Amino acid sequence: MFSRTGVIMSSSTVLLVLMYVMFVLHAYAPAAGLPFFLQPSTKSTSSGSADSGGGEGAKGGRSRDVPVTDDDPYNHDLILQRMKYWTWGPENTARPPGTPRKYVIFKRDCGGFNNIRMAFEVFVAVAFLSNRTLVIPPPEGWYLIDAGPFARMKPKPGEKSTVSDEGTFFDMTDMAKAIPMVSTRRFIQLEKETLNIPKSLHTVLESIEEWSQAEESKQGFYWDQNKQWWKWLENDSTQRGNALQWGSGGHVMYYPTIKAVKESRPPERRLVGFRSPVELTPQMDKQTYLYFPSCRGEEGSTEDWRYLSQVGSFLAFAEQHMENRFHRMLRNNVHLLPEVFEVAAKVVTELGAFQFVALHVRRNELQYKSSFKSATESLNNIRSKLHKGETIYIATDEVKEDFFDVFRKEFVVRQWKDFFGTGRPLENVEFSRKHEGLIEMAVCSMGRIFFGTSLSTFSAYIRRLRGYVKAPDTGLFQHSKKVSAGDDGKEKLSGGDIFHDEPDIWEELDDIDTVNVVPTV
Repeated sequence: MFSRTGVIMSSSTVLLVLMYVMFVLHAYAPAAGLPFFLQPSTKSTSSGSADSGGGEGAKGGRSRDVPVTDDDPYNHDLILQRMKYWTWGPENTARPPGTPRKYVIFKRDCGGFNNIRMAFEVFVAVAFLSNRTLVIPPPEGWYLIDAGPFARMKPKPGEKSTVSDEGTFFDMTDMAKAIPMVSTRRFIQLEKETLNIPKSLHTVLESIEEWSQAEESKQGFYWDQNKQWWKWLENDSTQRGNALQWGSGGHVMYYPTIKAVKESRPPERRLVGFRSPVELTPQMDKQTYLYFPSCRGEEGSTEDWRYLSQVGSFLAFAEQHMENRFHRMLRNNVHLLPEVFEVAAKVVTELGAFQFVALHVRRNELQYKSSFKSATESLNNIRSKLHKGETIYIATDEVKEDFFDVFRKEFVVRQWKDFFGTGRPLENVEFSRKHEGLIEMAVCSMGRIFFGTSLSTFSAYIRRLRGYVKAPDTGLFQHSKKVSAGDDGKEKLSGGDIFHDEPDIWEELDDIDTVNVVPTV
């Protein structure tokens, strides 16, 4: 045999070289059997390093520094940079091109946006960790957004019926950099013969545009066809035994296996509570698709057919670097649309970054009536943390104009209506009415401190956003509970709490070091 330099090498020599190379590869790649996204990092993580995943820093690198707003808290450009947290900090995780011919199919939760979001993050997690393609359901009416009682975000008089899908709220382009996805219609086209899917289902609703352009009779056809699709899927998944009864109120997913987690990093009992561990099994791997039938049977319960938990509390990883990489993917790839933050940044520019108190008061459509407090009770509960005469931004669905007058007597109160509408500073800013709640979550993420509503998933997501933007205070504070001046909001969650995130979901993002942290305001 000849080398490129013309040196003759014997067969035995070549064999010895190959054996040595294999030994080195085995010795220095102990995790080679892991999926691509969980391989230990070998590249530098210095500032401005190239992005391996085609993400925000793919051309010329991305900064690991937090955009600092302390010296100029009313600088709109700096505020917007800070709020677009997925564009700075730890890098995106790469995924190879292609669409795996194994899938995760899910039915959306039957609740409001943040219930749908929490369950969606669970489905994303399973698709990511199992290296499956995520099948996006057909567009449909979302509760309290397209249909239902409207306290806020009301459709305009005469507005036609609307539908939504995940792309209405999430940046699907960034998500696709980490999670392969297809529409339901595309899935049916790909697998109709393999799964023997009836021809009558081959043209299920593909897009919101199709719905909006259709006559009322055609919309009715799509509606009926969607119902038939879910009925077929229920029957097919029952026969295949691939519907996952993993309700997050009764289960925790151990990755990669229950045995591996128990042996290396068993989670604290306070995080698991009385929930049972579940895992992805070799039998599941053989299935063409895994199915999450949200709200099956009388709307289901969180112990079986509702996947309602903050995704961090649903997962336990055998290795720290696995957990970090999942958290990084969630931060960088599963985020709301940029336009949500662009509108919110205009409000924050008026208020000043971290120059105001953010307060979320849920008053309607919350089944936990113990969370409802009078304005006087709420003020007394949080007073110890307030500064005299400061600005408080209140995100609320309370419709009574005078409800917060007790706050106005002592503080500068600002609400949505003070910025949008005729004669208001942002009256000419355009946005979808469906984004109003999302925009308010983003605004609240930029307060110096935040007080939420107990058991509200809206409040819980604000706290995670505050972690992502590195707000000066990310403590868990609620206006429905007494807060003392010395309380740091860092009490540990217990009892298998599924409503709140552990701080590690925004703190544990990097395998080597952490991103720079700005000083508190």
